[in-house]
Amino acid sequence: MLERLTFLALLIGLVAAASYAVGLASVMRFAHPPLGVWLDAHQYYLMAGGATAFGLIVGIRIGRRLAADAAGVPQTANIALILAALAFVPLIHLCARAARFGWAGRDGVAVNWITDREGYESGARLVRMFITAIYFFKTAGLAMIAGLALIALAVAIVSSRDAAGADRTSGES
Repeated sequence: MLERLTFLALLIGLVAAASYAVGLASVMRFAHPPLGVWLDAHQYYLMAGGATAFGLIVGIRIGRRLAADAAGVPQTANIALILAALAFVPLIHLCARAARFGWAGRDGVAVNWITDREGYESGARLVRMFITAIYFFKTAGLAMIAGLALIALAVAIVSSRDAAGADRTSGES
């Protein structure tokens, strides 16, 4: 299930990021105006939401592998997914906002290199795609850290519950 969720989140995020980078909403406004308006209003949130969901799920999957003994219990992933669902909307805004820090989008060395190499017009399109990709993966990376924290919290919940259950059974005998 986690593999399918990972693929779905990555697909939604990357399609929305590509749409955002190339300006697909403007094209859609001519072909199908209601869909173009909807896409223009929601493509950023689809991109940020897809990146956040992708990062959360990848963090949970990595955390399960790192804590294989404790996270081997099937309940840990379920608990982590429930916690991720509860934290999802606030994390979209937090990760997307934090991903903007430290990026010199218009004045960076990479932007100058792309523009010099490809020319101004095609370079501007490539720069927009480059900036969108960096933003997507920074958002996903920050959400991955949150996913690692959530699986750690789920492991702690399951471990403490198991320890409390073991204390009760040893006290009864």
